[in-house]
Order: sequence, then C-alpha cells, then structure tokens
Amino acid sequence: MSQYEIINSEWDGESTLRLVDHHAQAEAEIIPAVGLHLFRFDVRNHAYIAKPASLAELRVKSSRYGVPILFPPGRVKLAAFSFGGREYRLPANREPDHAHGELRERPWKVIASGADAAGGAFVSAEFDFAEHPDMLAYYPHAACFRFTYRLKDGTLSLSGEIANRSGQTMPLSLGFHPYFAFAKGEAGRVRVVIPAAAEWPLSADGYAAAEPASSPLTAALQEGTLVTELPNYPGGSQMLSIEPGPQTCELQYEARRTKLVYDIGDKFPIHVLFTAPWTEAVSLEPYTSIMNVFNEPFSPEISGAQGLAAGEAFKFNWSIHIEPLQ
Repeated sequence: MSQYEIINSEWDGESTLRLVDHHAQAEAEIIPAVGLHLFRFDVRNHAYIAKPASLAELRVKSSRYGVPILFPPGRVKLAAFSFGGREYRLPANREPDHAHGELRERPWKVIASGADAAGGAFVSAEFDFAEHPDMLAYYPHAACFRFTYRLKDGTLSLSGEIANRSGQTMPLSLGFHPYFAFAKGEAGRVRVVIPAAAEWPLSADGYAAAEPASSPLTAALQEGTLVTELPNYPGGSQMLSIEPGPQTCELQYEARRTKLVYDIGDKFPIHVLFTAPWTEAVSLEPYTSIMNVFNEPFSPEISGAQGLAAGEAFKFNWSIHIEPLQ
C-alpha cells in the first residue's frame, strides 16, 4: 500500500476530499463547496479538529467549526471602513456589523489534487473575486485566492497565495479560526502555549481599546496554561500580539500524552484566543491584523494594517502536526 492516498468521498450528499497518510495514521477531510473547510483531522484515532454534527449545521454556522478561512477576520464595526480614499460597505451578516467574511461559506473551485511519495496527499483550490459580481460590488478588487492543503509525513499544512489582479492597492486582512478539539471533560487536561508578547485591552463590545501590553495572561501563555484557566472560560476571547518572526504554538493533551504543534510562520502577528461555548474546542486564531483594523487609530506597525499593491501577491504557510508529549 502507498503511504499516501486521496479519497473522493461524501458528507451528507456533498463531495469531500480525504487526505490520508497511512504510515502516520493521519487523515484530513476537506469540503470545497463550503469555504474549502477543513472539518476533520484525526491522528491515531484521536480527533484534533471540531466537526459539526451535520453538513446543514456547517452551512449555517460556518465560523463555528473546523478551520474557517476569514477574509476579513473578526468583526468590522457597522460593516463599513475606509481605505485608500475609498469607502467599503460590507454585508451586515452579524447585525449591525460584518463578521469573518464570506470565503468561509462560498464554494471554492478545486484546480488540482493527488497523492504520491514526493508530495504527500494534497488538494489545491481557488476562489476568484472576479467570478463573483455580488462580492465585487462591495470589495471591488479582482483578488484571486489559491490555497493548498497537504498531508505529508504526518504534517498537515496550508500554503496560500492571494494575488491582486486589480489596478488598485487592495486592503488586506486575513485570518484563520481553527477549532482544536478535545473530548468532553478533557479541557482541564489540555494546556495552551502561545508566544504572546502583549495583550490588547478590549472594549465591552470586543474591539481594541488601547495599545497592547504585557499582562499576567501573556506570561501564563508563554509557560502554558490549562484551557479551563483561560479568562471567562468557556466563551472568553482575548487578542494578543505575538513575538516577531516565525512562531509556534502548542496544545498539550495530558490525557492523550500528545501535543499538537501549530507552526504559524511569520505572516500572522496577531492571535485571537477563544474558547467555544458551543463545542468542546479552543481556537488559536492567527490574523494578519487586529479585527476592525481599518477603523482603528493604531499604527500599522502594531495593528497589522496593510494593503496589497496591484499586481502583487501575499503568500503564507502554516502547519500542524502531532508529537508525543514528553
């Protein structure tokens, strides 16, 4: 048997792609028709990504399970912002605000898939704003997203490129919302480690209220803290600035004697930490910027505010793998 396999499968009648690494006993499953959602990642019979009970639930709650792709991440206050002298008005999909973009729920087009010894099992897909006039109406840039999920040597990676094919600089704010799963009753034995440099004070409605600073939480996260000891568990949300350069986070599963290693690269200086009250999971969310970034007064050096020039591309890579817990 080959080490790697890609299997065309179905979930509640919708086509999915299963990436399999037989040697590592690892399997990832992706549904292109619903936001290129990675909704399952199992290793040695343990689930590490929270999966909804049904496809119908994922369709209506696409930001609450799996690994949603966020463009933009978080909420945009009153669903509007200004950039480069232009005003953008987004759909108010979480009245009165906009939340998490639409890439997480729209169908993506598969452009390649396969499995071999050299490249592992992979699927590549594309989402092109130019093919969606309703989205171009509020985001008038021909942005093309090409992302590849790959499972190789037990490591599941996502590499991506966002190309600006329009004639103007476009506002760029990208994030991911992975829900890392644990079993019922296991939260008190799951420890979170994040290289957090500073914590953003948040207003009552969850937006950045002042510049970030070191805090007891950042110190605890650097050493590792239990999920049940996170502020306002479950349901708490904290926004953090990460140490500069390529960074790695960990979830240490004491009961399983494993740890999930999350290599987030160097393109995501902001991290949102969230404990989901509707499922057994904790989210470690890498963002290129704070949420609502283009409405905020903070300098781009700390907020992550940026544009992508015409003809340029933004590239990133992150990965997760499972190791024994020493």
